[in-house]
Amino acid sequence: MELDDTPFTPAHTLVRALRVSLKRILAEGMENIWKRQAHHAAAARAGFAAIGLEIFPHPPNNALTVVKTPATIDASVLLEKLEKRYGIKLANGQGELKGKIFRLGHMGYIDQFDILAAISGVELVLHEMGHKIELGKGLAAAQEKC
Repeated sequence: MELDDTPFTPAHTLVRALRVSLKRILAEGMENIWKRQAHHAAAARAGFAAIGLEIFPHPPNNALTVVKTPATIDASVLLEKLEKRYGIKLANGQGELKGKIFRLGHMGYIDQFDILAAISGVELVLHEMGHKIELGKGLAAAQEKC
């Protein structure tokens, strides 16, 4: 006999979160969401490029910005310091890219201030780690795009 029930308690909080997300998507419209993500991506790429960091891959994707760290900087250490000191959480690379790149997502509930905070935090941590950088240059480049 077939029952309209799940074999276990479903993750109802995920279903509710999905409902809220779908309402936001319908209210904003997919085209507007894609434009916003492209706008955030352009600001992030401009900011990181202005401080001499390479964007990866080519061409980049508007869902997230992937940045190669300088050869002398371990991305894992940079990200740990970034989170501990400034409360900013960015994603590390995976597999053979772990410690060589970091990732900043543009999807979801973020705005231009999240992008600017991430760039500013990365600038400060790179400077603290001894990487030659002109503080504020990446932030200014990103602000021009915001």
